[in-house]
Amino acid sequence: MDNSTTKTPGDPSGTKNPGGASGSAPRGAAGGKPYSDRRPASQGSKPYGDRKPAPYGAKPASKPYGEKRAYAPGDKPAPRPYGDKPAPRPYGDKPAPRPYGDKPAPRPYGEKRSYSQSKPYPERKQFSDHKPYPRSAPAPRVTPREEEAAVTEQQLQVLVSTIATEPVTSLSALAAHAKKRAARETLERIFSERTILYNALSAPEPKARKNAARVLGAFANERDTDALISALQTEETRFVIPSILLALGAIANSRAGEAILAFVPPVAADETEEKHIADIVEALEKAKAALTRDIPLPERTRLSQPREVLLVPPVGFGQILHKENTSRGFIATLQPDGVHVTTDQIKTLQELRCAQELLLPLGSNLPIDAEQLSALASPVLTRPYRIELRAYSGDRAAFIRAVSSALGGGDNPSRYADELRIVCNNDKCDLFIRPRDVPDTRFAYRLRTLPASIHPVQAACLARYALSFVSAARPRTLDPFCGSGTLLLELERVVSTGLIGVDVSERALDAARENAAAAHSGARFVHKDILKFEPRDPFDLILSNMPFGNRVGTHSANETLYRDFVHALPKLLAFGGIAVLYTMEHKLLTTFLKAEPSLALAAELTTEAGGLNPRVTVVRRV
Repeated sequence: MDNSTTKTPGDPSGTKNPGGASGSAPRGAAGGKPYSDRRPASQGSKPYGDRKPAPYGAKPASKPYGEKRAYAPGDKPAPRPYGDKPAPRPYGDKPAPRPYGDKPAPRPYGEKRSYSQSKPYPERKQFSDHKPYPRSAPAPRVTPREEEAAVTEQQLQVLVSTIATEPVTSLSALAAHAKKRAARETLERIFSERTILYNALSAPEPKARKNAARVLGAFANERDTDALISALQTEETRFVIPSILLALGAIANSRAGEAILAFVPPVAADETEEKHIADIVEALEKAKAALTRDIPLPERTRLSQPREVLLVPPVGFGQILHKENTSRGFIATLQPDGVHVTTDQIKTLQELRCAQELLLPLGSNLPIDAEQLSALASPVLTRPYRIELRAYSGDRAAFIRAVSSALGGGDNPSRYADELRIVCNNDKCDLFIRPRDVPDTRFAYRLRTLPASIHPVQAACLARYALSFVSAARPRTLDPFCGSGTLLLELERVVSTGLIGVDVSERALDAARENAAAAHSGARFVHKDILKFEPRDPFDLILSNMPFGNRVGTHSANETLYRDFVHALPKLLAFGGIAVLYTMEHKLLTTFLKAEPSLALAAELTTEAGGLNPRVTVVRRV
């Protein structure tokens, strides 16, 4: 409704128009009286504009109680019966459009237009004659990848039939389709007789020869060996040779292997050929690696001679790893980057539970030069290998290719005995070898884990760190949030003691019990909320990986859990007992520990795990 102020006759000051916008028709049905004349003359009403204000204090005469106002006929339309609605017009029955600018004459107020008398749009189909589109089954959208994957046999037959007239285009499309298993199987059936493809290997267009080799490589069928060997021996176009080599590598039988090993890469005649020669060398290395893909790598137990070995601990646990080394009889030195040992017994070193990585340092602060790095690595590197390049600011692929070329090939990222690690720092780098063919069986008992399980190396360090604060020879130990049991099982590797794990998750306890059985452990596990757990005797050591809030639970939930758990700690710990708590919620934990006078902070240590920096908080019961 428009509430604008309008002037009315007899009211020069202006009042809000009670009948609507200025110029609108009076309310009521057609033919009714104006708004100001609706009150019957018998009641002394006057037109709205002729009214005069009554004297101060004067009141209108009241009508008798119960007397209702009488409306003149036509002042108010009679209401229609409940549920009596006008019949809807037929779908599509619309008035004919009027010419632009031709406005219809206004109809009396209250009179409704009857659309049933209007004519439909001229020469327009009625929508009621069409079936609606089924909304429950919208037309599927087909992406280019799905369209390619859903190629039909008829479409493939069309491509095959055009090889003679358009060999480059058709063979390129067939090579792309052959990457999909379903299309490849169809193509093998279509090309049951290979003459077309064999002829394409000697087609005038180099791209046709290249794509024919790609199709045959996708089939990886021994029957194509002779045709590919012949093509390799006669091919002179540089960019075609890699596809033939890779096709022979996909077949990888004895005759294909002989041809691959006998192939000598051509020499670049000028700078324009260097990239093609590099591609040929790379394809040759991949083909050679494919010849041994089914042969397992031999396990390495020792080096050819004693060398310096770097053992990398988790952050903050260097002393723990150094102590474990010396306990095994090694002469070790602790340096900022880890524990250094000189030995050839890498299998024995691999058994140390507190080492995250075993590396062979080859040099530090070296120039980033492919020739110099390969000269240092070549006498030690076991082939096949992969190159791990870190923090390099240039063209990574080009530099990796240059190092591999300087090493004489052998780079095989999918199957390798050693990892050659190059860690760059501005214009210098450090060089390491990480042996990958040394078997690691330290944590074979971990048959089942949980998403938030602690890393076993971190657990081994934490268990030994906790024991350094305990005076009891056989500390009775509790893990109140035990999860899959890794902390308790690693502690048992160091000291034989009574172990109890508590968790509210039955799934976690099932994993813990399975792991304990594989480790031949005597640990017991209880399905209980730790806040309701009432042990018979207090514990000498409480060791736990508490909920972080970002992996398990939430920070708001941890506020209540941590508060109540810290309040219960004095009842769970014996006098002089130790609690070693590993968590990301260290601020929350410290806040509640300050409110418990019987708990004293003994030590704190910050470590690193999976990009996070949890803290180890050591608390003593006093």
